[in-house]
Amino acid sequence: MERAGHQRSGGPLHKGLLLGICTVMLSGCSALHSARMWAPQAAGMEPVGPHLYVEPAMPPAQRQHLLEQIEMGHAMVAGFYGSVTTQPYIVACITQACDQRFGSYGGRAAAYGDMAIRLSPDGLSAPLIAHEWSHAEVYRRVGGWWAARQLPRWFDEGIAVVVANEARHTEHNWQAIQDRQLPVPALGELVSFSDWGQALQQYGETAGDVPGNFRVVYTTAGHAVRDFLSCAGMAGLHTVLAAMRAGTGFDEAYRSAKSSCTPH
Repeated sequence: MERAGHQRSGGPLHKGLLLGICTVMLSGCSALHSARMWAPQAAGMEPVGPHLYVEPAMPPAQRQHLLEQIEMGHAMVAGFYGSVTTQPYIVACITQACDQRFGSYGGRAAAYGDMAIRLSPDGLSAPLIAHEWSHAEVYRRVGGWWAARQLPRWFDEGIAVVVANEARHTEHNWQAIQDRQLPVPALGELVSFSDWGQALQQYGETAGDVPGNFRVVYTTAGHAVRDFLSCAGMAGLHTVLAAMRAGTGFDEAYRSAKSSCTPH
């Protein structure tokens, strides 16, 4: 997922500059189209409160429903992490044309650092909001762009999978994958942004909602993080993120958290 500037102070120009730099530097998005995320109102979106911009054609009832989903997503993030340290603004589209104008590359939703979240017409739900909000939390908690780039994609995405708890990525789905002996990626294949994108293509996860798509990449990441949490608990997760914020590499922080954990 995209990530952007971690500083929350400063005006729109400051935030836009941070997001712009990261849009150019991070893989997985169109820099030109994603630039509209810097100033969604100037790009034609209608503000609904201070942290939500919607496509003007979104009906009032759908706006209210989305606000409720955002509140639910926030509660899911707070319930998992124990607190919420970020307040990203959300850009929500109800048409594919709008989604593409704001840099969509086919995903239902995307996070831009700890600053913004983009929702496609298929992403206007609490689990998707919680998934992307988790990325924002991780980004902030590890200390911003540089540390976030060092975090393996499987760990970041796996945390978001656990937070969202979507049926398509649960342990039940993992068991179904195992029962069918479907090929799954090794965690070593899911380290960089490029690795993640290639795996989604290789294992057919870009095909969308089609029968027989068990979404093995996201499910594998979620399973790995659940395995870690079953041993190290939330204290172990917070330890890893805090250690990375202090400058420790992921591998060292992860090994340290697991070496002293007690299986539940």
